[in-house]
Parts: sequence; structure tokens; C-alpha cells
Amino acid sequence: MALQHFDLSAQPSLDDSQTLFSRGRHRAFIKVQDGCRYRCTYCIVTLARGAERSRPIEDIIDEVNRHHRAGVQEAVITGVHVGGYGSDNDSSLYALISELLERTEIPRLRLASVEPWDLPDHFFRLFHNPRLMPHMHLPLQSGCDSVLRRMARRCKTAEFERLVDRARSEIPLFNVTTDLIVGFPGETDAEWQQTLRFVERVGFGHMHIFSFSPREGTKAAAMVDPVAEEVKRLRSRELHALAESMKTAALDQHVGKEYEILWERRNQTGVWTGYTPHFHRVSRVSGMGLSGKIVRQTICSLDRPSGRLLAMDPLQTIEVIPV
Repeated sequence: MALQHFDLSAQPSLDDSQTLFSRGRHRAFIKVQDGCRYRCTYCIVTLARGAERSRPIEDIIDEVNRHHRAGVQEAVITGVHVGGYGSDNDSSLYALISELLERTEIPRLRLASVEPWDLPDHFFRLFHNPRLMPHMHLPLQSGCDSVLRRMARRCKTAEFERLVDRARSEIPLFNVTTDLIVGFPGETDAEWQQTLRFVERVGFGHMHIFSFSPREGTKAAAMVDPVAEEVKRLRSRELHALAESMKTAALDQHVGKEYEILWERRNQTGVWTGYTPHFHRVSRVSGMGLSGKIVRQTICSLDRPSGRLLAMDPLQTIEVIPV
């Protein structure tokens, strides 16, 4: 069966944006490119998506502006290989974000997953503009260089750590989230311990944890020395426990600080849910008409069972950030 290729020049109409907003979604996902030129040994997506194809900057700017006019407050830049944006049209992700900050007025821009090896040394200067949210998802996959080589990843642990240090030196409390694969073929106990030590040293606000599962057609599916399922389960539990500990430590740093929170929805018990610029979930128990509003509020505490920050309900009229 022939692979389906999507027309990246197709953009949603204004009516589409209005429908998105009416469903209570105040965050628009803007796909800026498709395809990937790299071949990580475990990944089938790159084989299915084909060569990299980047959308013209003008089209992306127009789409973000349409969403903003329809009431959307945050645009998230996405793609199969976002960091590869511009590889086929003489541009770059840095140039794209610079143009979006210059030529749109949407209050919040956010980056989705970006491969760490794609970011130039000066990239994090972009975050000095407060409209670019201080959060990035940088997939690590393993904290051991020998496992990364078997995965055909293009970033070593030392390079990854320097990148995270650079982000946090430019923007205090910059939130880095990541992906980790547990039980990649041949992963020894010593390699696993290296991953645990590295992850703990770097620290992450959140981790997506996956147990390795072979995908037909990938190099990893044919690798020898698979890790036993019971070992994968034990390692996954160990990593989840570490992830929860790191997440709590990261959230604790925000208690007592004031942020502009994008409030999204209220549940049946009257509790509102929103997100800080760092993409930490926040709750508050009162308020009317907050949906889609950006409100400056103080984080008063952390509810540890739910892993949510709690916002202090202001004693006077809330200050809504103009959009």
C-alpha cells in the first residue's frame, strides 16, 4: 500500500479555528514540517513519513495569526523532526521562531519535542522574549553513551547535559522534559545504572517512560540479546519512582512565585485547570469566566498527591493580561 503524504501547505480556515476555540481548546498545534532524515534504530516513523518537508514561514505566520484572531492564546510548534525545519528551504528553526516572535502577537509560543542535536549554541537566547515559553521537550532515550550508539542517536550524554545547563543558565527554572526507553536490546545492568545516575544528575520536570518494543522493519527489531520482560518491568518501576521524585522537586521550586497562567477549563466540582509558562499544571477552586484568560497569580502550594500546583485566589479583581 502506498504511503500517504500530507499537503503541508493546507491550512485551517478561520472557521476551523473558531470551532477549535469553541470546544474549549486554547492551545493550537501548528505543524511546521514533516519527515525526518535520521534513522534511529528503534523508530519506524521516519520510514513512514519519508523525506523532510518544511512549510514556508509565511504560511506558518498566517496560520498562527488566524488562530490568534479566533481567540487562541497559545501556539505550539510541532512536526516529525521540528529541529530539522528549514533543511529543505534554506531556513532554520531559529529563523522560524525569530520571525514568529517578530510578526505575530499571540501571547504564548511553545515548542514541542525537539531533538537535542539540532539546537545551536545561541538558540536559548530566543527565550529572553517572554512570549516564548520556558519549556522544551528534549528526547534523551538513554543516559548511557553505549546504548545511545546502538540506538544511532546523534547526541552524547555530555553534550545533552551541556545543552540543559545552557538553557537553565539563560532562563532560571527552565523546564526540560524528556523521553526514556527502558530495556533496549543489550542493555546491561551497568548501562542501566549509568542511565539512572545521569537522569538523576540532570533532573527533569517530567519524563515519558517507554519499555522497548520491537517494530518490524527497524534495525533494533533484529538486534540480539533482548532484555527480559520482567527486567524491563523492574527498571520501569525504578525509573517512574525517580521521575516522580524529580517532578516534585521541580514543582516545589515554583511555590511562592507569581506567573501568568493560561486558564483552560473548569470541572464539575468547580476546580479550574491551567498551565504556567513552564507547562506545569495549576488548579484553583474559584473564579468565573476564566476560560481562555491569562491571569497573573501567585502559586501558593503544591498538592503532592495530584502533582498540581495550586494558585492563590486573589482577594481583589484579577489582572487579565491584554491580548
